[in-house]
Amino acid sequence: MSVEKQSAVVAAMLEASEPIRDLIKGGAHMRSLGTKYLPKFPMETDKAYKARVQGSWLFDGVGKAMDDYVDRLFDKPIESNDEGELGGWCDNIDLEGRDLSNFAQDVFKASVRDGVSFIMVDAPPRPDGIVTRGQAQAMNLRPYMVQLELSDILGWKTRTFNNAPIISQLRIMESVADPSADEFDEKKIEQIRVLDHPEGQAFVSVRLFRKTDKDGWQLWDEYGTQFPQIYLAPVYTGRTGYLKAKPPLARLAELNMAHWRSQSDQSNIMHYARVPLKVFIGWDKEDLDGTAQGAGYGLVTANENAKAETLEHGGTAIDSGREELKDLEQQMQWVGLQLVMSKAAGATATGDMIDEKKSTSALSRWADNLKDALEICLGWMTDIAGIEGDTDVSMSRDFLSVAMNTQDMDVLVKMGLSRELLLKEAKRRGLVSEDVDIEEELERQLIDGDGEEFGDQTPAATGAMPIPGAT
Repeated sequence: MSVEKQSAVVAAMLEASEPIRDLIKGGAHMRSLGTKYLPKFPMETDKAYKARVQGSWLFDGVGKAMDDYVDRLFDKPIESNDEGELGGWCDNIDLEGRDLSNFAQDVFKASVRDGVSFIMVDAPPRPDGIVTRGQAQAMNLRPYMVQLELSDILGWKTRTFNNAPIISQLRIMESVADPSADEFDEKKIEQIRVLDHPEGQAFVSVRLFRKTDKDGWQLWDEYGTQFPQIYLAPVYTGRTGYLKAKPPLARLAELNMAHWRSQSDQSNIMHYARVPLKVFIGWDKEDLDGTAQGAGYGLVTANENAKAETLEHGGTAIDSGREELKDLEQQMQWVGLQLVMSKAAGATATGDMIDEKKSTSALSRWADNLKDALEICLGWMTDIAGIEGDTDVSMSRDFLSVAMNTQDMDVLVKMGLSRELLLKEAKRRGLVSEDVDIEEELERQLIDGDGEEFGDQTPAATGAMPIPGAT
């Protein structure tokens, strides 16, 4: 197999996530794809099809869901718990200016899109003569993280070590600046990086391939490392096996595609339904050829029995199409973790909480996967640099909070909870700002109440509903 050949596993994974990648690029991109997702009707002319495509717009259900996952998880930044050198590296974790949280956000979004993305830990090779830690620090020769999307990976090989799978080869497609280009030219050249760690080889070796005009992909450089393994950590959102996944938004994308096609039909039928169909009875073709039509114009014929009438659309199909679009939007609402449109008026508080717990349970698992991968990579960085450091990261869990509505608040008040607990629940659910100090607020309420302590907050004293089973 040629070095540039994409493996069948990677190709299949990319094919599965292709509709999602197309949808999140927006309506202009979807229109540019033409018949790929919007079939041409039988006997539809090219001109009519082009007009229908240009009149189609995209309901961004998948994009809204992805943005919601990211907004929830990164409502507060991810931070390193280390206060030393490792924590300082997290301010520029990839040597490209991204801090740990911004880097993790990009990794997570790619993982939600494709089902898996990757974090690789690397370090610049030390030039000859650089032997001390101080010299390495002065030249910023320290470990860093690299974001790899599924589309960057050409393939991998694995082997078993200590009864667990490890990566023995990894092929990565990357783009580097062309050193022969003009100083103002931004020309890039493609390069394939092959990391090898076969059985019996102590350290990982690297081969770089570049494409030539005559001979195709040729070995351009190779060198050894001091890495005892290939430092690649997957971040899963749809794991199906080791390094394998399926996109978690596949069902949502399928509904979004159905909405795209149905909306195109709806816009097309509305175009024709708004303009009555003219019917000419008893007219010669010569009478109609070359005539102008519109307000203020008339037609003349010598046939006194000639008539001109109009046929108007009954509207039944329009109503059916509108209902289909609403149904699809409702289904996208149910499938997506975050509702892409407001709930129907008849929804119950219990149903809301059940739906929310289902959604956040998936998001919670994804968050745990991301946290684990980041901490593993921080551990690798300390190993490479030979330093001690706290590899734990802090991640907000506020996304697990359910949204409070009037029914929730009524239930909590009727339970007879203390004001302190009510304030804590309100803060946890987003009704009170994170900046509010609950103890200070309770003290202020005491002062406003003439310094009197809160009265009895038991259900009997407040008239609240007793908790079932409580004594």
